[in-house]
Amino acid sequence: MMQTRAIEVDFEDADTEIQVVDTVQSKWHDIPMELLVRILALVDDRTVVLATGVCAGWRDSICTGVIGISFNWCKRNVSQLVPSVAHKFSRVESCSIRRCTFLNDDAIKAVGSHWHDLRSLDLTNSARLTNISLVALADGCPLLQKLDLSGCTGISEAGLVELAQHCKDLRHLNICGCHNAGSDAALEALAQNCSALRYLNVGWCAQITDVGVTALALGCSDLRFLDFCGCLQITDQSVIVLADHCLRLRVLGFHCCRNITDLAMYALVNASKRRDTSRSNKRSSSTSFTTRVREGAECYSSSSSSSRSSLPWSSPGSCCNDTNAASFSKISDGGFDTSYLPDPAGHGLVNLNISGCTALSSQAVQAVCDAFPQLHTCPERNSLLIGGCLNLTSVGCICVIEARRERLNRISRAAGDPSYPPPWSL
Repeated sequence: MMQTRAIEVDFEDADTEIQVVDTVQSKWHDIPMELLVRILALVDDRTVVLATGVCAGWRDSICTGVIGISFNWCKRNVSQLVPSVAHKFSRVESCSIRRCTFLNDDAIKAVGSHWHDLRSLDLTNSARLTNISLVALADGCPLLQKLDLSGCTGISEAGLVELAQHCKDLRHLNICGCHNAGSDAALEALAQNCSALRYLNVGWCAQITDVGVTALALGCSDLRFLDFCGCLQITDQSVIVLADHCLRLRVLGFHCCRNITDLAMYALVNASKRRDTSRSNKRSSSTSFTTRVREGAECYSSSSSSSRSSLPWSSPGSCCNDTNAASFSKISDGGFDTSYLPDPAGHGLVNLNISGCTALSSQAVQAVCDAFPQLHTCPERNSLLIGGCLNLTSVGCICVIEARRERLNRISRAAGDPSYPPPWSL
C-alpha cells in the first residue's frame, strides 16, 4: 500500500514555494488491532488461523483480540494443527472441536499448556481422548465452566474425578455415553467440588445408582438441567431427594428408567406445592414489608413536612418514597436465579422425559402435569414425553383438556340445534 502526502514550505525572503512530496510505505502490519479483529470476525475460523502466519504484527493482534475459536472444520489433521497454533491464541476463552474423530491427547495437552483462560470447551464425539486429556485440562484450565465430553468413550471415572477436583467453577458438564466415566464416585466428586453445577447430562451411564444421585442433590442444589436417560439402576429414592433439595430444576430426563414408580411422581408434585407455598410466603412478607416502608414514609412525611420545607437542601419525598418501596418489593419477590433457564413466574419444570417408564400410572403423571403448567402433551408444545407408555395415553395438559371440552360442547350444541353443523364436520 502506498500513501502520498504533500508538504508546503514558504520562505520569507524569497517568493518561492517548494512542495516536497513524501512517499510513505504502509504495510499490512500497520492495520490497527481493533480494525483487524473486526475484519477477522467476518471470516471463518480457518481464515483466522491462516491470518496468524501473515506477519508478527497480525499474530500478536490475533493473540490479543481473539477469544473464541473453532476447529470443527479440521478433521484428519486436527491433532497436528492444534498443538502448532495453540500458542498463538493464548487468550482464548471458548473453543469447539466437535466430531473430530482424529483428535488425540496431544492436542488437548497443548490446550492445557497455553489456554489458561479457557471457560468453554466442546469435545463431542472425540473417542480417542483418554484420561490424559482430562488431567491436562484439570492442570491448565482451572477456570473451565462448560465442558462437553459426550461420546468420549475413552475417558473413565478417575479422569473425571481429577477434573472435578481442580475445575471447581464447572457449571455445565455433558458426559452422555461415557459409560466408563459416569459413576457414583464421579457424581460424589462433582458434589464435593462443583457446587455451582447447573447442567449435567449423564445419559446411558449405567453404573450410576441412587447413592451417587443422592450425593449430587445434596452438594449441587442449584441444578437446573438433569438427564439420567438410560440410567437403569435409578429408583424413586433419586427422584425424591432431587425433589427435596434441587428446587430450581427445570428439565428432568428419566428415559427408560423403569424402576421409577408413582411415588417419584407424587414427590415432584409435593415439591411443587412446597415451592408455591414458599413463594406465596415470600410475596406476603414482601408486601407487608413494602406496606411498612410506605406507612413509615407517610408518617415521616406528615410529621416533618413543616421542618423539611424550611430546609433549603431538602425536597419532598427525598428520604423514603414509593419508588424505593417498590424496588424493595422487586428484590424480595425474586425467588429464583434467572441467569440460566429463567423461571420468573415460578412454574418449575418445563420439560420432563418419562418415556419408557412403564411402571407409572396415568393418575400420578396427570398430577405432575397439573402441578407444572409448563408441561404439555399437545403436539404444538410437547414437553411431557411419555412415549412407549401405553397406560399414559389418557394424560393430557390443559391445552388438550380445553380442546376436548370445546369439542364436546360443540357436539352437544349440534345435537340440540338442527341448524348446527353435524358432528362429523367439526
